[in-house]
Amino acid sequence: MQADSLLEGFESYFETELLPELQEIEAGRPRAMKIFMAAVVAAVLVFCAAAYFILSRRMADPQVMIFVGVGCVGIGALGLRPLSNLQKQAKNRIMTALCGHLGLHYQMKPAHQPVSTFKNLRLVPGHNKRKIEDRVYGQVKGADFNMFEAKLIQESRDSKGRKSSRTVFRGLLSHFDFHKQFSGTTIIRKDRTAIGNFFDGAFASGERVKLEDPEFERLFEVYATDQVEARYLLTPTFMERIKQLAALVGTENLQLAFDRGNLYLSIRKPGDSFEGGSMFSSFADPGRVYSSARELALIYDIAEVLRLELATRV
Repeated sequence: MQADSLLEGFESYFETELLPELQEIEAGRPRAMKIFMAAVVAAVLVFCAAAYFILSRRMADPQVMIFVGVGCVGIGALGLRPLSNLQKQAKNRIMTALCGHLGLHYQMKPAHQPVSTFKNLRLVPGHNKRKIEDRVYGQVKGADFNMFEAKLIQESRDSKGRKSSRTVFRGLLSHFDFHKQFSGTTIIRKDRTAIGNFFDGAFASGERVKLEDPEFERLFEVYATDQVEARYLLTPTFMERIKQLAALVGTENLQLAFDRGNLYLSIRKPGDSFEGGSMFSSFADPGRVYSSARELALIYDIAEVLRLELATRV
């Protein structure tokens, strides 16, 4: 499904209702930009003054310089806050309107969302801290649907008690409940060559599934606890759609699993989703809506293909 067809009938609403609201938000940009530029100038002046004071007294202590640098960055961040708040307002308004048009619901800052199943299916790495935002949920083509953006973090401490953290996953996690009973578990992940597949297979549920599509076999490895069911689920149409999705998001970023009547989808992404554009570009730009619609169109495609396939196969 293309973004244009997804937005059919939305254009008139955008022009008459949404655009005036976005223009009102955009009207706050000049003041926000003045605050930001003033903060940048202040940060530069503080840094230069501090550097002159430190160097003139030969106090070039690295820790002092770091402290000054952090302080200047903090000044800049405070100055950027009004512009960032305007961007959040525009994003919330666009996503709420767009999801409402599709019969879905949107939450910018949702409450706790379940990640444990994704972890148990090895669709995301182990972690001990998470940040969740941008939840889209409702029904898509008769399937219960829940999607959210997740940033998963692994925190640890060394022998001296110093804490460190690293982001182990950032991207979209989606869950479809098709109200169909699958008897087994089927996991689809990037093909990691013979050695990688050997180690993956040692920890995967079920056995490796050989499929008739050579290109799909080259891109992905499939493990299933029920070989017959896996082949019913992985129809030529569905495999073709997954290949198209992989071409858009990158094969290495896409993982899926069927489990107990549900489909779980993990898409690793380098940046935030549904932003629609930079905070330095116009909030009233229609391109912001189409950018977000294109991301949602991918999800609609998957749901539509599976609904048609599962209606007769499972």
